[in-house]
Amino acid sequence: MIEVSRRGFLRGVLAGGGALSLAVTFGCGDKNATRIEHADRTGELAANLYITVKPDGRIGLTINKAEMGQGVTTAYMTMVAEELGVPIDRIDMKYADSHPGMRESFNMQITGGSTSTKEAFGGLRHGAAAAREMLVAAAAADWRVPVTECSVADGKVVHAGGHTIGYGELTKRAAHLAVPAHPTPKARKDYTLVGKSDRRVDARAKVAGTAVFGIDFTVPDMVNAHVIHGPVYGASPTQVTADAAKRRVGVIDVIALPFGVAIVAAKYWQARAAAQDVTVAWSKGDVHGLDTAKMAQAMRDYHEDGTVAVDQGDAGKVLAHATTKVEVIYEAPYLAHAAMEPQNATAMVHGDRAEVWAPTQSPTIVQTMVGHALGIDRENVLVHVLLCGGGFGRRAIGDVCVQAALISKRVGKPVKLTWTRESDMTQGFYRPVYAVAMKGSTHDGKVDAVAINCLSQSIALSSSDLIDAALPGIPGPIKKMVVNGLLAMIGSNSVPDMFSTEGLSNTPYQFGNLHVASSPVQNKLPVCSWRSVGNSVTGFVMESFVDELAVAAKQDPFAFRRKMLPTTGKQARVLDALEKLSGWSTAPKSGVGRGMARHFAFETEVGEVAEVEIVDNRIKVRRVYCVVDCGLAVNPDLVKAQMEGGIIFGLSAALDQEITLVDGVVQQTNFDTFPPLRMFEAPEIIVQVIESPDDPTGVGEPGLPPASAAVANAIFALTGTRLRRMPLQRAWNERGAK
Repeated sequence: MIEVSRRGFLRGVLAGGGALSLAVTFGCGDKNATRIEHADRTGELAANLYITVKPDGRIGLTINKAEMGQGVTTAYMTMVAEELGVPIDRIDMKYADSHPGMRESFNMQITGGSTSTKEAFGGLRHGAAAAREMLVAAAAADWRVPVTECSVADGKVVHAGGHTIGYGELTKRAAHLAVPAHPTPKARKDYTLVGKSDRRVDARAKVAGTAVFGIDFTVPDMVNAHVIHGPVYGASPTQVTADAAKRRVGVIDVIALPFGVAIVAAKYWQARAAAQDVTVAWSKGDVHGLDTAKMAQAMRDYHEDGTVAVDQGDAGKVLAHATTKVEVIYEAPYLAHAAMEPQNATAMVHGDRAEVWAPTQSPTIVQTMVGHALGIDRENVLVHVLLCGGGFGRRAIGDVCVQAALISKRVGKPVKLTWTRESDMTQGFYRPVYAVAMKGSTHDGKVDAVAINCLSQSIALSSSDLIDAALPGIPGPIKKMVVNGLLAMIGSNSVPDMFSTEGLSNTPYQFGNLHVASSPVQNKLPVCSWRSVGNSVTGFVMESFVDELAVAAKQDPFAFRRKMLPTTGKQARVLDALEKLSGWSTAPKSGVGRGMARHFAFETEVGEVAEVEIVDNRIKVRRVYCVVDCGLAVNPDLVKAQMEGGIIFGLSAALDQEITLVDGVVQQTNFDTFPPLRMFEAPEIIVQVIESPDDPTGVGEPGLPPASAAVANAIFALTGTRLRRMPLQRAWNERGAK
């Protein structure tokens, strides 16, 4: 547990968190005067928004990303340590609170899209290089020598003539210098830390139990809340009977709110236990009557072409005259994110200001959503980012923060709201449902035409707050018009949905003719980004379909893909390495099917080969070979861990997971009905990280998309049965039923 002091808590609420605001001023306005004043007062060199050099020589690092297990803390500290020439354990880091100056991704302060390391390799590395150059310039001026004769090592500036001086002795002098406009980061050939595997800097605290996740956080005078949510998403309480619950020890109040019934108590378990004494009558809710089985059938039966995203050549004409043609439909269900740490947030509302502590991927979206709910300016919402016990896109949505803030406003105290796993599963937001009609033909051993029609629920139509948060500097009424206009165009199928077709419309395959279209599926069940976003489905679709075309063309899967992919670069490197790593040229042992898939997402190429058996009618994935080209791997061990995690996450979804609704009620409420891959089911995973000449690209998500297709292709190789619907185990059990 961590507890904020009462004075610090109130100062944050009333003043908006002055420490970070002061740090930000070093990057704008009269930056030199402010930096000098700060250095004279504290002895610190605040070189920029992220890097502070302290009088004792230690380095302060502010990280504007969320740590949710992907290793961003280690990666950022490694890059800063490299540029400043200090051991990594000499860096003191903190996660940035919400601030406009931190909105660097999509005009937001957000962790997503596998962009963190890529962004930092540009901006953060240059910021650290600027700090280094200021320190070197200060030392060179003091010694009256050229800066070209100076270097850095172990937290000191070193002169070729033998002089040395520690960083801490240079902070005040360096503060008088302007920040270099174009600093020069170290050359890759000189790296001693970047590109090497080293320990995770956050591992010890997590193992020891001292790491502070959202669910651990406390503030003075805090109370706890449990919310009873309705059986159908969007249902509101119409009648509440709670007299017995209010008499329970520790219970402070029972409050009916539009999203449910909040039980507020001194302790969480007091609130949770009191829920059994509350009787609630509910409205019908937003998705009353929704039946996913009927919806899936309707999507299969939909044959109209959607809005065109890509139209290269004349796929329709080629397909009409093709002799070797494949026409199939691939399907994928709704999915919950099911992060191990359930949704939670702590909030305090004080007049026209609010303060939120949360394991969030996006302080900006939390500010926007809480501001809307309370009717206050979003800049009056201060968000503190805590460790996330998994995110996967779900923690980019601030609904739990909104609920905590509304409860706090009612009780006049800071409130920690912790959802149950059941609420986490049944209250949205989900990975969208898909049905993708694929048509393709081959000629002379190559694909000569592919036509794709993708039906999917658009995450944009559930993301007005996200779009709002990403549009800075636009007056409220005008912004609302812009947001509504964009959503109307997507909803009316006037523009293609980039999220549902990513991985299809931007495929690196060089088909002779390609047509990609999309149509939105519209209902009120909210959806949002899920690990690898549209690629989580389109990787399965494209790589399963290419495998089907390879079979139709009687071609080896590797050789077939090589004919349609660039002959140099990431795709070629990964295919060559994967074929060798997996021993593809040798036949698998009896009873084992082997399938391969590759996918390009977030500028990273990943290839996977899965070895699969059928045991007691159960699909068993025994081994997965994985090769990844993500450019320079800042920490190869982190890359390997993210590939392993993405594969396990992808296999869980591919084999068993789905969210289904009957009459608007979600049928899966916990891990017994939404099962992740268990430890005894986990395959051996062998990962090769390619040494690449490119700069870093995405890592957190690209390992997931190929996993499902590799398994489906392996099942076909083993049994001759093609599974085109996830979850694959259910499709296997139901094969031949229709």
